[in-house]
Amino acid sequence: MSKLAANTVVFVMVYILCMIPTYLLPYMGSNSAIVTIGTVGFNPAFWFHLLCFVALAVIVWQRGQVIDANWLLIFPVLALVFDFTPGLNVIPLVPTVMHLLAIIIGVIKAQKPENSPVL
Repeated sequence: MSKLAANTVVFVMVYILCMIPTYLLPYMGSNSAIVTIGTVGFNPAFWFHLLCFVALAVIVWQRGQVIDANWLLIFPVLALVFDFTPGLNVIPLVPTVMHLLAIIIGVIKAQKPENSPVL
């Protein structure tokens, strides 16, 4: 898996493929499952939504190890928190910004030369 995460194009494509369902599944009520668990039980879309976020976290964690940026994992975790927490999920741009930061930093940090001066 880390060999896949080492390739920048593969990292971006896999991240985007796992990210797209996180924008479509809320229309099926996947992110409101936490609020309605007492009456309805878990929605199957919730599990797929959660699986997509776990996949994003694994991809970013692997990428972070390859580019020596283990802190990169915080972005999909924050996107998950803002997507599933009642009240916070009404702020739609925060998960988008977190996803974009994970992709952009994951690409840019890999292109930084080793001998560049520290600023």
